[in-house]
Amino acid sequence: MMRKRALLYALCVGGVAGCGGAHSRGVAASASSSEASSQQLHSQITAEGTCVHVALFENGAAHGEICASSAIAKGFTIVDLTETWTPTLLAPTADGQLPSFHERYLQLANERDPDNKPLGPTGQASEDDDALDELYGVVPALAIVHSRLADESRHQCHTAIDPKPILALDRTLSQDNKNEVAIAEQARAVLAAQLDKEGARRKLGDTSALASDPAWKDRYARWQKYDAQHTALVAAEQHLRCEGWLIDKDTDGSFTWRTGNAIENFQRRNFLLPTERLDPETREALQVPSKELDFRLALRILRERVVDATGIVEDGTASTGPQPILGRMLDPEAMRSARGHEQPMPNGAPDLVGPATEAAAKALGWTGPDEVRTFLETHPTGMRVAVALPAVPAYYAAHMELSAEIDRGDVYYDEQPPPFRRIVAHRPNLVLYVDDHGTRRALVRWPTTIGGWADQRMSDGSLVQRWKESDVGPRVWRDIFAGPTWLAPKSTPDRELVKNLWNGHWALKSEEFGPGPHAAYGMVLIEHLQVVKQKDGTERLDDNGIGTHGSASVTSIVNGSSHGCHRLYNQLAVRLGDFLLRHRTHLVKGEQPEQYRRFVRHNGELFKAKIDTRGFAYELTPPVPVNVTKGNILSPRKVPPRASAPARP
Repeated sequence: MMRKRALLYALCVGGVAGCGGAHSRGVAASASSSEASSQQLHSQITAEGTCVHVALFENGAAHGEICASSAIAKGFTIVDLTETWTPTLLAPTADGQLPSFHERYLQLANERDPDNKPLGPTGQASEDDDALDELYGVVPALAIVHSRLADESRHQCHTAIDPKPILALDRTLSQDNKNEVAIAEQARAVLAAQLDKEGARRKLGDTSALASDPAWKDRYARWQKYDAQHTALVAAEQHLRCEGWLIDKDTDGSFTWRTGNAIENFQRRNFLLPTERLDPETREALQVPSKELDFRLALRILRERVVDATGIVEDGTASTGPQPILGRMLDPEAMRSARGHEQPMPNGAPDLVGPATEAAAKALGWTGPDEVRTFLETHPTGMRVAVALPAVPAYYAAHMELSAEIDRGDVYYDEQPPPFRRIVAHRPNLVLYVDDHGTRRALVRWPTTIGGWADQRMSDGSLVQRWKESDVGPRVWRDIFAGPTWLAPKSTPDRELVKNLWNGHWALKSEEFGPGPHAAYGMVLIEHLQVVKQKDGTERLDDNGIGTHGSASVTSIVNGSSHGCHRLYNQLAVRLGDFLLRHRTHLVKGEQPEQYRRFVRHNGELFKAKIDTRGFAYELTPPVPVNVTKGNILSPRKVPPRASAPARP
């Protein structure tokens, strides 16, 4: 009976201040409310006398249609594979409200701009391009998978290139190595000419004979080293050209800004950390056939649909780690644990997401790229399917006793900003717990961030470095904002709110204000509120501008800091928000109006920032308790530096 209730519930869908900006006023009390939000399908299924048909899939084949309610009663789970799917946070609510970012999310999922024109990063793509936003919390539509799998000329282009020479690189290369690579190219050409001349003089058929000649072996070894690097870079650049991100003249073995941007596009498309560097994970990914990479995208999309359908969150990060799905690890290593927290936690939940996704893939017959392409061509508009998935644990319910703890890890309260990037042994991490019939069970353990040194604008316009502290102690998660916006406080320097267009002009970083995947708060903001007891015995909730939220600064979660907030990878922030809505009673407060205006001046140009919404708000009732530990303070100084300031994102 517990499983049936959980499966039925699986169909339910469950001004923001910058960290340290103006205090949040909380969600508007006048907004309409509801006990729970839901996907519209749920109300249709539960309506008396109705039958919503879904396709039943088992063992890789369709077995006709079945009423969704009957499928649930028989222990199946309904997974939404339509093109109108969104995460719970952005789905239509039970009382008919629709988050304002809902339509834009669907456009981004289909890689379309607001005018419904195709998006497509090029060799000149910048970090705020709206295409390839999977790393930033937008799950691509299945139509994107189909278009990539069906692009035979692209696949043939990749197949014609031998990627093995790329493995000869024994170090990471980036734009920082541009001059070094150029010098190596010149040396390679000079040495090649010398070797060819000597080979011709000796009438050698192959200059490799010089490798053992005492007078020439050192030069030959140097040439061989430079040539291996050249061949590796050319092979990598040719693969990037197959994607349309480089042109022929850029596949010459150099490493320019175009090369870096093309590598970032490849990383974003294939769910790797967007470093613009030819690092080991990227070099390994370039060995994988393009159809296989597209298949892995299909599995990642299916994974998010399964997570949404089941309401599960346990991904193995609190235990022995995520498990392969059909033999494939779908996430980069940096996303699987925070540094220093790799060992399983006591009572940590095992991976439920991986096995559920694999079961769904096998039921649908998604065992390879050709099978996925056939499925998508057979069902071009998508469908809702009923599949048999592993049972959820006994602690699952519509309302679960949840709590969270954020361990700040190793903390160094330097009196002044250190002249180097400090690599700490134990990074901050966030753990979500459930009360499992008296056992405190860790569901997930995700890497996060705490504050550090950052620029702050003073009242006289000057800039200083101030420490941004992450508050320690008990807090609560009450307000969740989907599609949040960032209200940059006055202390934010104007120079941080503009971007260089590299044509003599600047532009406002409108994407950072949000809403959207590249906003300062990412796709989701969960505020940290402090319970303060008043003299009359009542309690109030204070906001110090700290929150748990997504982040477009993906790489900062590995090694960097924030301005005080606790950043999560965007897709994990969305999962957390969805999970809270699915398993905590809550009110739907709706879109929160805002009247934020700011003039930004930089380099002789004037820009106006305008924000009309703070995001779509939900209120958890009751809130979820959160405790932020002080961590391991390893510096001689045990309190924040005197030059401290309120935090922000």
